[in-house]
Amino acid sequence: MPIKRYEPLGENRFKPGDLVKRMMASHYTDHIKSDAIGVVLESTWPLAKVYFYDTAKEEVWNQKVLELIAK
Repeated sequence: MPIKRYEPLGENRFKPGDLVKRMMASHYTDHIKSDAIGVVLESTWPLAKVYFYDTAKEEVWNQKVLELIAK
């Protein structure tokens, strides 16, 4: 029986050092889209570890809710 190789369902959208914006409404922001800016520390599909300046913490987010910011 041949071995099936894992094929990712998507590709990394970001690389370490990219600036991103959180584009997700949450109960913390009173259901308004957050415009918090952060820098990507690690990126492995489908997640990205990002340091956000508003919370001064490292947070792990799905890449689908992050938007790349032009430098």
